[in-house]
Amino acid sequence: MSFGQCVPDTNITHNTPGIYPDSLTGLPHAISGQQYNTVIQVNVKPDTMIGVIHATIDSVNIVDVVGLPPGFTYSCTPSNCSFPGGTNACISLDGIAPSNQMAGVYPLVVRLTVYGTILGQQTTQADSSDDYRIVIDSTTGIGSIEKSSFSVSQNNPNPAKESTVISVVLAHHDEVELTVSNIIGKKVNSKIYNLERGKSNLQLDLRGLQPGIYLYTVSNGINSVTRRMIISKD
Repeated sequence: MSFGQCVPDTNITHNTPGIYPDSLTGLPHAISGQQYNTVIQVNVKPDTMIGVIHATIDSVNIVDVVGLPPGFTYSCTPSNCSFPGGTNACISLDGIAPSNQMAGVYPLVVRLTVYGTILGQQTTQADSSDDYRIVIDSTTGIGSIEKSSFSVSQNNPNPAKESTVISVVLAHHDEVELTVSNIIGKKVNSKIYNLERGKSNLQLDLRGLQPGIYLYTVSNGINSVTRRMIISKD
């Protein structure tokens, strides 16, 4: 399926070199079976310093994006994926998210080649970035409520710094487990709660966790809801 090229958005890059969204914010989640499209905006540095030596960046060329979910593709503007130094560009990631059986985390590796000039000599440098990943949410779990008798809210505030609150609604008294995992699936926190019928607010202490993107899951052994939260530095 073709989605067309992305459009560089200077309102986002503001002529400041960098990549948007940054790796802390990350890419939006995909949902199994649904169309996905997201755009990474790029403002390429015109030059840089290597130690005390000034280097000019002629262009940054995207060679490949490795690790995309099955059926996903990427395209660039400019269409040849060669981004001249000092210009705005973008990368579009598109596709139909695969089935629930293939839901999960897909780490991405962007392979690139940097062309530049150092001390009057042209130079070429191969490089790569593994700062991004695409998370595919299952329609039977992540971000959904399986039964009306069991619901879990988005944490508030989000992003959060030291603590956040997650609301859980139960049809009857039950025991639930709250698990927090990092973006690659490693469990970093877990706690069991005995909750009464109705709405309960779970206070989650975040002070031992590093800033970044996390997934939290609330489960009573039958129903399970997973959502994403962001822990900020400020």
